[in-house]
Amino acid sequence: MKKIVPVLLLILILTLTSHRALAVNFYDGARAKGNYFLSYTSVYLADETTDSKGKKSRDNYDLTKVEELLRWSYYTGDFVASALVPVAHMSVGSLDQESSGLGDIILGAGYFLPFKQADILPMVFVKFPTGEYRSDKAVNIGSNQYDVRPMIFLYKNLGKFSIDAAAKYFIRFQNPDTNVLPGNEFHLQGLLGYNITERFKIGPSVNWMISRCREVNGVKVADSSREALSMGADAYYRFSKISLTATYLYDVYTENSTQGHFFQLKAVYRF
Repeated sequence: MKKIVPVLLLILILTLTSHRALAVNFYDGARAKGNYFLSYTSVYLADETTDSKGKKSRDNYDLTKVEELLRWSYYTGDFVASALVPVAHMSVGSLDQESSGLGDIILGAGYFLPFKQADILPMVFVKFPTGEYRSDKAVNIGSNQYDVRPMIFLYKNLGKFSIDAAAKYFIRFQNPDTNVLPGNEFHLQGLLGYNITERFKIGPSVNWMISRCREVNGVKVADSSREALSMGADAYYRFSKISLTATYLYDVYTENSTQGHFFQLKAVYRF
């Protein structure tokens, strides 16, 4: 059993780590004022996994992840503060394992740059290992390690069109229970919007992620870097007191990861 557990943990690191980062949505980098409460309800489904060359390694993985992510954001002047608290259920049928509960809490802050041509928002987030985690399981909601995540958001209004984009770098620290150091990740995300009406807009989106190889006990694991290209679309509607965004993304290409479908409904309340 002691020999099996590390293997299962490596499977977890290989296929379930965070290429499924929070995608950029409409107005993520736009200036605002006051307090906002956000809710992200998402489902990720994947049956296929890929190897280091992007070829299918299995087609019966049977991963399901359902997550409710609650977020508070506060804007005052050019300063922004944010806190994210996830609760999720994840199961992998092929491993006959599942995990449910509180995920890793994330806190962040940023400051808008003094440009008039576009809204540019650098931020730094820290992910804390608060999530449900057991070292004898391969499937865990929590990661049992810290991340520091510098990122920069851009929002540009172009009349009926708009551009939302983000560049994110995840500095990932070692899991002390397994001595696994996940590879750092770089994310590029973009979303082109078109206003059909003053309240309704749609547009295509694209996410790209690449990671470094992971290390186990200080030794780099060969061919363990990951890559994922996801494409899809967002649809946005603004009501009087709430706005809703529906997101769909499909992993069109992955390496050393799952390949599946992502669905999300985002609600934004201002209070």
